[in-house]
Amino acid sequence: MGILLGAFASIAIGCSDFLGRYGTKRSNAVSAVAGALVGGVVLTLVALIFIPSVYSRQDVALGVASGLVVGLALATLYEAMVAGSAAIAGPIAALGTALFPFAWGMAFEGVPSSVVFGGVIVALLSLTLVMYSPGIVHGFDRGVRIALVSAVLWGVSMTLAGESADGSGVWTPVAQRITALIVITSLATARSVPRLPPRALLPVMLLSGSVGAGGVVLFTLGTQQASLASVAVASSMFPAVSSGLSAAFDDDVLHWWQMIGIAGVIGGIALMALG
Repeated sequence: MGILLGAFASIAIGCSDFLGRYGTKRSNAVSAVAGALVGGVVLTLVALIFIPSVYSRQDVALGVASGLVVGLALATLYEAMVAGSAAIAGPIAALGTALFPFAWGMAFEGVPSSVVFGGVIVALLSLTLVMYSPGIVHGFDRGVRIALVSAVLWGVSMTLAGESADGSGVWTPVAQRITALIVITSLATARSVPRLPPRALLPVMLLSGSVGAGGVVLFTLGTQQASLASVAVASSMFPAVSSGLSAAFDDDVLHWWQMIGIAGVIGGIALMALG
């Protein structure tokens, strides 16, 4: 059941990222994320009412720690999608989402199987195909560099969120979203940019944040039923959703080798989950 929740989380996160990119292109990353986080806070508070959740200081502390970085993870991911492509930024962030919990589990749960190692190699090699696009200088343009930062932030955030105790329900996601909103609005004030996106974009970003927070709730509940590493890799398949939506409804172009690369990243992640 935990793996299934992780898979549903990947769908929700992919849809959220597509909407977030839409809002960032018409506003800016910080304001767009702030609007999304408002929707996320509301969604998690509603979830707290309906999902049995046992309060503990440790789980709230994990949410606060995760929230300190997840807002920046969202902002850098959306900016990377705008600067480059969802097909490039998404898989990079996905690997961070998968590999950080994987490394954490390897450090504390033992050495993984050869199947898992094979999945890591397949995913990394496939990522080189995804990252190659005409116009990229030496394989690394601005979008790729920002996406690498986002990958690290995502990995740290998801590892922290996934450490919540069994039975804690959604206390960690609630604390995460509230903390992230405080961080991002403070950043908006420091950078003298609007704390919310334009009114015309606000419904889109509220929807993006609600769907994305739903994904985090599913991910957290999944880690309470299965291992952090397995749920993390299941939830990191979101690039297939966001890049597909961007190619279908936005101005992204997927080259044939990038399609193969995306399939390879997803296949590598699947091997990691099976291992």
